[in-house]
This record gives sequence, C-alpha cells and structure tokens, in this order.
Amino acid sequence: MLSSAQTEEPFGSTLFARLLTEAGISDTRFARQINLRARHQRRVELGLARSTVGHWRRGMRPRDPMVAELAAAEISAAVGYSVTPADFGWRGEGTTHDLGLVVADSPAQTLSSLTGVAARDLRRGDSSPYGTGFVASAFAEPALASLAGIIPRIEAAAPSVQPRPGRAGYSSGPVTSAAVVRDVVASFRKLDARFGGGEIRSQVVAFAHERLRAAAGGPANAELFSALGELAQFSGWLAQECGHPALGQRYYIQALSLAEHAGDAMMAGRVLSTMSDQAALLGHRRQSLALASAALDRAGRAAAPLVAAMLHDKHAWALARVGDEAGCTEALFAMEQAASRAVPGDGPAWAGHYNAGDVAECQGRCFRLLGRPLQAEQRLVEGRTLQKASRVRTRCYAEADLALSYLQRQAPDLEGALEAANAAVGLASGLSSTRIAGKLRELDQAFAGHRTIAAQRWRRTTAPLLSSPRK
Repeated sequence: MLSSAQTEEPFGSTLFARLLTEAGISDTRFARQINLRARHQRRVELGLARSTVGHWRRGMRPRDPMVAELAAAEISAAVGYSVTPADFGWRGEGTTHDLGLVVADSPAQTLSSLTGVAARDLRRGDSSPYGTGFVASAFAEPALASLAGIIPRIEAAAPSVQPRPGRAGYSSGPVTSAAVVRDVVASFRKLDARFGGGEIRSQVVAFAHERLRAAAGGPANAELFSALGELAQFSGWLAQECGHPALGQRYYIQALSLAEHAGDAMMAGRVLSTMSDQAALLGHRRQSLALASAALDRAGRAAAPLVAAMLHDKHAWALARVGDEAGCTEALFAMEQAASRAVPGDGPAWAGHYNAGDVAECQGRCFRLLGRPLQAEQRLVEGRTLQKASRVRTRCYAEADLALSYLQRQAPDLEGALEAANAAVGLASGLSSTRIAGKLRELDQAFAGHRTIAAQRWRRTTAPLLSSPRK
C-alpha cells in the first residue's frame, strides 16, 4: 500500500497517537477524512484503510510523502494548529516550511502558527521542538514587514477563524480576556525577575497554549492580540533564558506579528528590541544594532517615555558593542531624557518596571564596553542604591559588570572586583538563568589571569553556577 511503512519511529508514534486521541477521532474516521481530502485536494482515490492508521499509531511511517502531507493537514485541522510531517518524523513533500519563522498573511494564521509553536514546546520532552538553530537573518523579513506596515491589521468585528463545533482545538467556552492575559504575564514577570526563567517556563508555555487555543475560537480583537503579543514576547524571553534560542526566535517573530495585527506600535518596538538583545547575546552585533534602530523607528515619537527609555537603552547597548562611542553617548542622553519625562502610571504596564536603576546600569555597562571603566564604576555603584531589591537578575548582572570594570582598570582593583563578584554569586545562587550563567563565565575568564588565592577560590566557588539551565 502507499501508506505502509518500513521502520519504527517512537517519537512519531507517541505524538501521532496522542494527537489523534486528543482530537477524539477514531482510526476509521481519520482514514475516511484523509481519503476525502485526497479526493478533493489531489484528485486521487487513495483508498486508505483503518488498519494503516493503526500502523501509524504504532510508529510506522507513510512511504508516500503525499500521504504524509495529507495526514498532517488533517491532524492540523483537527487540533486547531499547524502540524507538519516532520513533527511525526515523517518525510513530507519538498522542504519543510517552518511556520514559526514566517510572518503570516492573516491574524488567524498567526494564531495557528503560534499555537503550533507552543504545542511543540509543550512536547519538548519527546524531542527537540526544532532541528535548526538560531538564524539571525530570519529576523530581517519580519522587521522589514513591521517597518513597512504590510502586516494586516485587525478590522472591527473581523473573525479570527470560523469555529467548527465538535472539532478539537477550538474553544467552546468564552473567548479569553486580554485583562487576564496581561495580569498573569505581569505576575510571571515578577517571578522571572526574582528567580529566573527556569522556574516558571513550563507554566507560562502551558498558559500560552491554553489561551491561544481559546482565542482561536472567537473574533479577532486588537486588545486581545496585543495582550497575546505580550505573552508571546515573554515566552520567547523565557525560552532564550533557558537555553532554547531557536525556540525563542520563533516566539519573537510571532509576537511581532500579533503586535502588528493589533496596531500596537509600542509592543512592536518592544519585540524588535528583544530580538536585538537576542542577536547580540549570540554574537550577531550588526544585526543587533539594526534591530535596535528598527525598534525606535517602529515605536515612533508617540511612544510613552518609559517605553522610549527602554528602547534607547537597548540601542545604546548595541552601539557600545560595535564601538560607536559618539552614537552610544547620544543614545544614552536620549535614554536619560526619556526616563526623566516619565510619569507614574503613564504608558503600558509592561514598561512600569523600568527605573533610574536601569538607567544607571545601562550607562555603566556601556561605558565599560567603550573602555571607560572609571565612569562605568561610578554609574554601576550608583545603580546599586537605585535598583529595586526584587530585580535580582538585573542586580546580579550589574554586580558582575562592576567586577569586570574594576578588573578593566589600567591597574586592576582585585579587591573591589572580588567584592562585587561575591555579591553577584550571592544573588545568582537563587537564579535559573542562562544570561547570568553566561555573565559569570565571562567574569570567570577575567579572573583566570589573576593567580591570587582569593581569585582562585572565587573561581572554585562559582564553578557550579557556570552551566546554563535548560528547562
């Protein structure tokens, strides 16, 4: 038969059987629906039998790529989000199209793509959700589409999808609330700042998957899409924090699409700035600078002061990384001016955490990157007193930067560096963060050239904290 198989594929078996059960479809019904799909879409009389579907449940694979594509399409229709043959370990027709890296043509398609990303993320214990790694160039098309304004906006009362009663993947309950999404994300952000992303990521992904599926059953709503964009951006941040950069990239691209569908320029700018941050951390400095500039352009002059300050922060950091001292100085001034205009409660709630401590820390890290350690020390020490105690990860990162600044002096201040480094380790001990692990590795390398007993003791003490968490 066309659909008989040659080998076992445990992951495919587990996932295919699970999704078929989730959809509530029997083998007989599924075979009949594939036959109908083949007749209508391919003009082929397939004659697929119930027993063949049973073979797929047990891990066999379709020999014919066309059959694999038809089965994946039928599963997608049943569960309400995109599933590809590759998700089952099957060979489909041509090159697999990674929907997570594509800006969709409609709000409904964006929801479907993002729900698929979250669904794969939930099943990451079965297999890596994505075989490819982070691709810096993949940000180019979404960023350009955002700046050009070609991503479709939601029209009043436009339906996101047409719900089909009785099909899994479409909510039969009330449409999810934007206020609920925002409040839950705000609570998770506080936990992330205190404990790191590894402690909460699985709960956030489950919440995102649930809310996205609920949203697919109702009309497209700009406020809801904006809130879901915030949730997707945060999900991407957590994936990045837990050592899954390729997954984080897909969340970011879909978050940008949601923000654009909603016409939320400030959230679109926020997402572009987090794309810039991710590109920089992975060593793509030019792409990071381009994305940071795009974030400012997209948010525009109408951005709330705190949002503008956040975007200038990332822009200054990107300029410092490429050694543009004049540009960085100008960006730091713009950041400080924007922050000084902020009024409590003005602007989106997601920007409310940004404060004078963040301004001082950004100035300090930029001065250090520009080779001005004394100015960096001054601003980072000032940031100690300005930053909120609950922002543990931010404080830890700043202490590590302060230690690096002491070591960067023409005559290194080893005592001051160790004091700041010990403070960083104390804060890091309760964190689950790839970002912090990477920063401590940078500090460990800086101490490697100092053979004093105290420096080597610090390195031994810190060694268990240098591995990145993956959750």
